[in-house]
Amino acid sequence: MQHIMDNSPKKTILRVESIDYLRGLAALSILAYHMHLFTFGEVDSSSMLGKLKIYGVSIFYILSGITLYIVYANRLYLNKSDLIGFYIKRFFRLVPLLWLATILTLIFQYNPEIMTLKKIVLNVTIIPGAIRPEGFIASGAWSIGNEIFFYLFFPFIIYLGRINKAFIYMSLLLSFVALYYFAFYILDPNVALGAQWSNYVNPLGQIFYFFTGIALGSIGGLVPRKNIITGILILVFSALFYTYQVFGEPVQLVTGLNKMILSFYITVICFLFYKFDFESFNEYLKDVLQFFGNISYSLYLLHPITYGIVGSLLGFFAIKSSIALITLTVVFSILFAWLSYVYFEKFFIKLGKKYHDKAILKFK
Repeated sequence: MQHIMDNSPKKTILRVESIDYLRGLAALSILAYHMHLFTFGEVDSSSMLGKLKIYGVSIFYILSGITLYIVYANRLYLNKSDLIGFYIKRFFRLVPLLWLATILTLIFQYNPEIMTLKKIVLNVTIIPGAIRPEGFIASGAWSIGNEIFFYLFFPFIIYLGRINKAFIYMSLLLSFVALYYFAFYILDPNVALGAQWSNYVNPLGQIFYFFTGIALGSIGGLVPRKNIITGILILVFSALFYTYQVFGEPVQLVTGLNKMILSFYITVICFLFYKFDFESFNEYLKDVLQFFGNISYSLYLLHPITYGIVGSLLGFFAIKSSIALITLTVVFSILFAWLSYVYFEKFFIKLGKKYHDKAILKFK
């Protein structure tokens, strides 16, 4: 495991690489789904891509909850310096790339009927978009709006959980009630998911996954690592997720009992990855997995834009090849995501840490 140093020299926070690995795999699965969607059309709910379309994003939320709990469980308090520092770091981690993806979408995929001035203002100001994430312009940005919404609650959940961990599990229970309500009462299994999109992306219908991650982080230290058993269970639950039978329009994946069962499977898979130690794995394989984990955020937001650019270039040269379109999009998406991570994301992460440290000193 790598080590991430806290601002205090007395505290060391462990970085769990397996979480990065799963985050990278989730980003690749969403990339694969979009290549099919953009090129050939929607997939059926029975396919693995159909399931990953929905639950790849849910995995992001769970991993985010686990990661933030590990980092902040013993160092985030409800005082001015901690709160301002936390939100500064979160802002610089998420918003600059979200703005970049929005600008690139406006440049390369501008549609005056959809991208109104009101929507542009919503995308710049961010917080209104966190409440109404269907208004985000960049493809996939609705999930970033959900993340920002979740962050509004996170410091308070951590604070209450430090008083008594029962508060974490109470929050999880309440969020499960919200998940159940959306799955059985808000979303209609007889209406296409696209027609109910604003209800589907409502953060109250998604917050269960983030709170699940917090709860998993809180119990993670109590569960020993047993790699053989954990590895077998990863394969078992991945197979259960893959073979679970759902048919028809994608709305079938997010309603009723299907939603409950598939949510359970990915929750277990995330926890198993969290507790699995890849130390004995081939170093090259770990480097590849870490690479995709590092670039996952840029890869998630930038690949739809890359697809549009590549498609336009191939059209200009009168090249009509789905294989060329998909291959070039994947290659350039990975390249652009790496460049973005190294020269854009890292810059703003460092900038966020700089202003975070200044805020801590100023308000302490």
